[in-house]
Amino acid sequence: MNYKKYFTTLFLIIALIFMGISFPAFAKPQAPSQKIHVVTSSEDLESITKAIAGDKADVTSIGKGYQNPHFVPPKPSFMLKLKDANLLVEIGMELEVWLNPLVEGSRNSRIYKNAPGFVDASYGVPVLGSPASKIDRSLGDVHPFGNPHYWLDPVNAKYISANITEGLIRVDPDNAAYYEAHHQIFLKQLAHEITGWINRAKPLRGVHVITYHESWTYFANRFGLDVVGTIEPKPGIPPTPKHTQWLIETAQKQHVKFIMVEPYYNHAVADQVAKASGAKVVIVPPSVGGASGADNYFTLFDTILNLLLQ
Repeated sequence: MNYKKYFTTLFLIIALIFMGISFPAFAKPQAPSQKIHVVTSSEDLESITKAIAGDKADVTSIGKGYQNPHFVPPKPSFMLKLKDANLLVEIGMELEVWLNPLVEGSRNSRIYKNAPGFVDASYGVPVLGSPASKIDRSLGDVHPFGNPHYWLDPVNAKYISANITEGLIRVDPDNAAYYEAHHQIFLKQLAHEITGWINRAKPLRGVHVITYHESWTYFANRFGLDVVGTIEPKPGIPPTPKHTQWLIETAQKQHVKFIMVEPYYNHAVADQVAKASGAKVVIVPPSVGGASGADNYFTLFDTILNLLLQ
């Protein structure tokens, strides 16, 4: 081997590397554009985020539509998802009390509250059901910031989608124009769908209903249903025999047409009230993924209205 030639060549290569010059054979291929990772607390938020983020982000939800959003069983795998997240989108208003320990366990400061990678989707939403008095345990699981089931008024998706768009732009400013364009497409479709839903829901206006939980306050307010009672005497409190009897009497006097029950609640008491009053029990999903056909935010409302109008 010609050592002089070898060391001369090696010296030249090292010198060129330090000068910032490299041969094509040694050059690393340019890394493809990386998608950002977004984690949401519900499939409703996942659906809206996917509509805006398009192919620029991988979006996944921790909570599932068939689960009670107040009580999602924590898993170690959730912390791993959150650890890699660039953006976290939550319902907020203290609905997800189960989420904070998972975020802390992930040790991902990018998605801590008030960090650039954190989105409270409720920001700016006109809130219903704000407590008029001091909150204590005697009131049940009352949320101090009002009723958090605001996504069930589709008009509120304007605020939700705006908050998500701002969050995506904060963590991925290079694709700001892309997110803004997709947001406008979403808003245009939303406006079209809302017009159709309101027209379809006209037969429901003024209809007296009973719900299990206070999940349907926003939905009823938008589409004109009259909620005359809830199976839970107070949020999160199971019904007593006395309350059940009151519901039966109310259903009879008010000519209640149907009782709306979420898929994850026991509907034995609802069946009892319905049998005594002539009302019908309707199992209604309050979230994307909660029933067959409710695959995204738009088909969720199609599914709910189909079930009620039947």
